[in-house]
Amino acid sequence: MSDLKKASSFRTVILFCNERKPAAVRAAVEVRRLLRERGVSVRVAPKAVGDVGVRSLRSPIRIAKSSFDLAVVIGGDGTMLRAARVLAGCSVPLLGINTGGLGFLNAVDLPGFRRGLGRILNGGFRMQSRGLLSVEVRRAGRRIFGPHAALNECVVRSGDQVRAVVLRVWEAGRYVADYFGDGLIVATPTGSTAYALAAGGPVVHPSLPAVILAPICPHTLAQRPLVLSADDALVLRLERKSPQDRPKAVVSVDGQIEQVLHVEDEVIVSPHPEPLTVLFDPRRSHFEVLRAKLRWGER
Repeated sequence: MSDLKKASSFRTVILFCNERKPAAVRAAVEVRRLLRERGVSVRVAPKAVGDVGVRSLRSPIRIAKSSFDLAVVIGGDGTMLRAARVLAGCSVPLLGINTGGLGFLNAVDLPGFRRGLGRILNGGFRMQSRGLLSVEVRRAGRRIFGPHAALNECVVRSGDQVRAVVLRVWEAGRYVADYFGDGLIVATPTGSTAYALAAGGPVVHPSLPAVILAPICPHTLAQRPLVLSADDALVLRLERKSPQDRPKAVVSVDGQIEQVLHVEDEVIVSPHPEPLTVLFDPRRSHFEVLRAKLRWGER
């Protein structure tokens, strides 16, 4: 995974916005105006992409490769995750403007965008590659779901809140273990500060080529989160605990697209062929972001 690289100038922009959030809509109007005043061509992404209604989207909307120099995403982390899935494989860098809550994936807030617009358009921000996952489900050898790109994580969890499930896991064809509990999280380094962190996983620097396998409430103290190579595919298969068992489970991609699983369905999580490129202010390190968002050092 490459480290920070200098961005080139941007003259064509596609704008993503969560249209159900009034603050994001107001910010989008201002951002579009500011960009156009600088001579930048701006197109607004289809509503189904920026809106939370994308949860029900099964056929991903695609943006033509090289159609834009930059994607500006206005909202919170959820909007960034949706835009990342749409732009996977397009080689279009993303700049996040936070108008939501935590905003881990965003480079600036709206005041910061106003102050830094000149630097952004003239290449003053840096580009960083973020590894993506590719998630699909196979039933009796036939693909029934995906492939979908995931920036944060793929989660396989119990579909019945009072019943644990058995997930058998292989890495690159090598048997890892059977996990009995509420489920498993397969997270990227970007997603290491999301659900995987809540499940006791480590914080992994986003430049590292790794994935995290984190059990959700395992029924044994011995099964702890694993950090694995990002080069190899993982297979998670739903198993029966006993012959009469009727387990219920669901797989989700970045918490936004879901598929119900049957016994012996296989969830295949592999490295996406192309990483995502995101823009960050080089004057703000990743550790500064962690300190600010996770409140490190505060008592």
